[in-house]
Amino acid sequence: MKKGIFVVLLSLLLLPLAGCRKSYTVIFDPNGGQIVSGEAVQTVPKGTSASAPVVQYDGYSLEWDKDFSNVMEDMTVTAQWTRIEMDSADLASYVQERTVTVTVDTINGHENAGTGFFIDDQGTILTNYHVIDMGASISVQTQDSGSYDVDKVVDFSPVYDLAILKIDITNNPYLSFSDDEARTGEKVYAVGSALGTLTGSFTEGTVSSTSRTVGPIDCIQMDAAISHGNSGGPVVNSYGDVVGISTYSYSEGENLNLAIKPSMLEQLSMDKNYSVNEFQEWYIKESSRSFSPFDGSSYYYSLVNTYQTVTGASCLLSYDEEGNASTGYHDCCAYYVYDYNADQYDRYVDYLKENGFTFQSSENFSDGISYYYLNEKDGILMDLFVSSDNLQLLILPSI
Repeated sequence: MKKGIFVVLLSLLLLPLAGCRKSYTVIFDPNGGQIVSGEAVQTVPKGTSASAPVVQYDGYSLEWDKDFSNVMEDMTVTAQWTRIEMDSADLASYVQERTVTVTVDTINGHENAGTGFFIDDQGTILTNYHVIDMGASISVQTQDSGSYDVDKVVDFSPVYDLAILKIDITNNPYLSFSDDEARTGEKVYAVGSALGTLTGSFTEGTVSSTSRTVGPIDCIQMDAAISHGNSGGPVVNSYGDVVGISTYSYSEGENLNLAIKPSMLEQLSMDKNYSVNEFQEWYIKESSRSFSPFDGSSYYYSLVNTYQTVTGASCLLSYDEEGNASTGYHDCCAYYVYDYNADQYDRYVDYLKENGFTFQSSENFSDGISYYYLNEKDGILMDLFVSSDNLQLLILPSI
């Protein structure tokens, strides 16, 4: 028999065998969800149904993309997820479970309280920097009344008013950030420890604007009620996703509240990993290098470094609010006098810009020009006055 005829006959003999396959493999792809029970890979008899595993994805409803009730071939069935909007009662419970109270004992003997929330299942918490400002000890209280000392201050920024903390806990529920920015007119919800004691306070409001800025910080404006103690708390949409971090209120208006956009987290490098004691030491060091601006009646502390710290220049004179001069640099003075040096001046201006100051305006006087730089977040105005003969620089910090 010729070889070609033999191959054809063999193929004809095998054709019936191919149609005699009695079972097929069905693979269930959870597509981001988690299989709670059942098998992801199943071998089922021809013409019968596979048994879908129980799959869970918080906040989503499930549909499978193929019919697997009459299996006639190997197939992969993929989960299709649709977001579920929560009603306000379910949303409150969901967000409260993931929100914490942050309690801080400061280096000057005061106790502060604010809010934070879990951003992963490894005990990582987001809050405002001003909540932990001057912290000598920092602890966290969870919704189930658990209390934890903070292990690490992962990163922080006084300029962007954000801080990342870590406590010794795992498998904790957490909040996710929204893939989309909030929209003007959208319903939002805020959770926080109002007044530092009313934990889990839940309020509803509307986004009034998505384009507010405080210094270098991008914010949304909302009328969801917040108060002292809400700082650092989550602002979420109806799906429970974070669209902002509660931060500011305008006291001169009604329900004019701001929340930092999550995109500002990109400004943090997440690499400090200070212990609370190391954070305290950092703060003390910075405070020794910084000035106290004058508000017309008293002085208050800032983290803005002095001119001589940044540039190495020697302060010639320090003038108090009565106009009395002292040789050298003395904190809590109305203004300071230095020799003018263009390179040093430019270096200090660059430093101010890196730390949240923006140029506002200049003003001409008979004996020189004032250049005004404002840190809107902290309310600090730097008046850099250069004499008309370019020999002297006067620095007048104020709030």
